[in-house]
Amino acid sequence: MSICEDSNKNIILLPYLKYANVKHFTKEKFMKKFTGIYLCAVFILAALVFASCAGKASFGGGKAVFKDVQGKEWILLEVRNQGKTVSIDRKKLDAGFPNGAFTINFDEDRVSGVGAPNRYFGPYTADSNKTLSIGNLASTMMAAIFEPEGIKEHEFLDYLSKTKRWDLKSGKLELYGANSSGAETVLVFGPK
Repeated sequence: MSICEDSNKNIILLPYLKYANVKHFTKEKFMKKFTGIYLCAVFILAALVFASCAGKASFGGGKAVFKDVQGKEWILLEVRNQGKTVSIDRKKLDAGFPNGAFTINFDEDRVSGVGAPNRYFGPYTADSNKTLSIGNLASTMMAAIFEPEGIKEHEFLDYLSKTKRWDLKSGKLELYGANSSGAETVLVFGPK
């Protein structure tokens, strides 16, 4: 764009002469108009950046990646098995197991957590298609003072070992697998 100034300090916009009714602007008018256009462009750019960042968020509608799951402690909230949903009473469970129960953590190449009451760990592999395979799990061998309602520790570990895929929905981690009869089982975890 060519901007020229005449002897009266008026700004002449050469490319716009054939489109504009006004051929001369004062510097003040030009700067006022330019500032308004500039501010609009800045606001639009900021809105686009904000929208693109929001689209990458893992807790919402964006495309989740497994790095969104890693490095966080997740606690079991419910188990969906054969059309039934078992909700975990976290207050009661945490009162009976002060060190936590039914948790899961994913590091770079190792899964770990607490059953009820035993700690467990093992290898896993995950890929970009949301497939997840948890290898053989090892655990401590402590006896529980009481059995949690709804799910037993050996069932929890069995469900984990049969996990086939994962997803993040509304801020919750869902692990999909199968029970011993082959029916789909979903473990739903929330962030601790």
